[in-house]
Amino acid sequence: MHVLHNMVNTVRPGGTVLDLQVIRPNPRVEVAERLICEVDGSPLFRRADAATAAIDALIAAGRLLEEAVDDHDVRTHYPSGADLVDDFEDKQRRLPEEAIPALRTIGSRSPHGGSQAAAFTRALPPKR
Repeated sequence: MHVLHNMVNTVRPGGTVLDLQVIRPNPRVEVAERLICEVDGSPLFRRADAATAAIDALIAAGRLLEEAVDDHDVRTHYPSGADLVDDFEDKQRRLPEEAIPALRTIGSRSPHGGSQAAAFTRALPPKR
């Protein structure tokens, strides 16, 4: 919500906001600050690169004005690894096939009682 608040407060009334939501590098799946895998974003990056190039061309031609850029860390939390796998089932970004069996066990009950930490994806903004 902090990002949305900042965006709304910086737009002039009647202004236009272009939100290019594809964030590089590839999102990371982490549990308790431990990297489990990276999500393959290349199919989405191809389309995003084309959109970014089109916007950049409009800026260069003076048809759009870039007044502000807001890069920010994005996290999506999942109750379990199985929920994460299910969420990515119909997305262009892909989880590595070899990581899926291990991801499905995250957050499940262990035979010793208790459960493991839930998984989340994390995408960091590119360094400028």
